[in-house]
Amino acid sequence: MYSITGSQIRVFLFQDRIEFMSPGRLPNTVSVEKLIVGTSYARNPLLVRFMENLGYMLGRGLPMVYREAKDLNRFIDFIDEGEEFRVILGLNAFNS
Repeated sequence: MYSITGSQIRVFLFQDRIEFMSPGRLPNTVSVEKLIVGTSYARNPLLVRFMENLGYMLGRGLPMVYREAKDLNRFIDFIDEGEEFRVILGLNAFNS
């Protein structure tokens, strides 16, 4: 289940990161490991195809966020905690 009735997505902004907490599990067979390599799941494939044809889709959600964060040298972590899914995105570049 992607959401839990009565629960809300929460966003926390810190000085060095932003955290997104979503109630519910990842859909179907998607896992954190699969997200990192580009697996995504369209809940409404017809709508996705329509938006792609119009040029409104730039990528596929979290896999795109992961690639962009890595390209910008930002920390990113996906955490599947059973009934909650978290994304942590570092706002500052790594000091390498």
